[in-house]
Amino acid sequence: MPLAKEQDQQQIQRIIDSELLRPSEVQRRLLKYLAEKSLAGEAEQLKEYTVGIEGIGRSASYDPRRDSTVRLQISKLRQKIAEYYLTVGQDDPILIDLPKGHFKLVFSEREPPGAVSVDRTQTKWRILSAALAGALVLSAALCIWLAISLAHLKSVAATLALPPSLEEFWGPLAASNKPTLICVGTPMFVSLGESGFFRKSDINAWSAAQSSGLVSRLERMFPGAKPQPWYVFTTLGEAGGAFRLGKALSSRMPNLQLAHSPELSWEQIRADNIVFVGPNRYNLQISALPVQQDFAMESIGIRNLRPRAGEPAFFEDVTGENQSGLAYALVSRLPGLHGDGYIVVLAGAGIPGTLAATEVVTSEMYAAEMVRRVRLPSGRLPPYYQMVIRCKFNQWLPVEINYVVHHVVAPT
Repeated sequence: MPLAKEQDQQQIQRIIDSELLRPSEVQRRLLKYLAEKSLAGEAEQLKEYTVGIEGIGRSASYDPRRDSTVRLQISKLRQKIAEYYLTVGQDDPILIDLPKGHFKLVFSEREPPGAVSVDRTQTKWRILSAALAGALVLSAALCIWLAISLAHLKSVAATLALPPSLEEFWGPLAASNKPTLICVGTPMFVSLGESGFFRKSDINAWSAAQSSGLVSRLERMFPGAKPQPWYVFTTLGEAGGAFRLGKALSSRMPNLQLAHSPELSWEQIRADNIVFVGPNRYNLQISALPVQQDFAMESIGIRNLRPRAGEPAFFEDVTGENQSGLAYALVSRLPGLHGDGYIVVLAGAGIPGTLAATEVVTSEMYAAEMVRRVRLPSGRLPPYYQMVIRCKFNQWLPVEINYVVHHVVAPT
């Protein structure tokens, strides 16, 4: 076996064995398959159907025109490869690129330290931009759609009562002398100027990007670029959830406002009722609220900080193949600052949970179940509480939602 090909195979195995790909059997299988075809000179002839059958294990009935699994998995793999070289693989001798629109892996040798190559910079840019372009365009389109839709709904809204259970949940906010503001959680991207954008899923504050060494690594990889925090794009969970809220509540709250988390000030939190859409890693203000919360959102589920008899300490999300699985979400109605007004948090660790949380408080069917579970012996809802729900989802969309547990929150 030629030495170069053996080194390429060793590099593929390093990535397959890394922590980034270890949780996903599909991604490991796909990378191994593409590597074998690329090294054998057969990747140029690959078709989406063939990759679906041989590379991912889809059935013979797989139809690429109706099923986007291959495109989604290729996009994820491209992003994982980019993330690998920015973290554990930053000193690996062989670079691997998966150009957009192709199934062929491109292998190249890492240049010696100090050498700057235009080709190398272009390769890195392709890795980053291809991994993010689709998500960025989709997120931007969703935000624009959301803003236009909310404006239209506000212009035609008349003050009308909500269905009974929804009125029980939202009525106190609507009756308040404060306006209500929907805050959409916004992940942090790193802008690299003309070189594009980069996102690392576990870093959502600029201070964390600097202290983790991410900023310095990007500066080395893109000489001349000046990394800056960039808060413009959001996910389907946050955008879709906020749109659903606007559609359901605009008739009851015609002065409903919209903001995204980086621009939300503490003065606004004091002056308005706030509805946070998305987890605290995107809405950083949630963790700083001066109220005792019994449940806290984490990266793969919900932590029960004060478990009662029979309650688990952690509710863990489980994601299988084809964007299906089980997710938990948190519906919280908390006191506003100084006990004045309300703060609502609707959040899941990922897209399905956040969509499920907003579904519960905008659908009369689910709201009726929530009210029945949470209602006090007096027949009234407690003013403040947190409720954990569980949803089954397919292709990121919740298809079944169930109550799990709730705790009443005492004002502080």
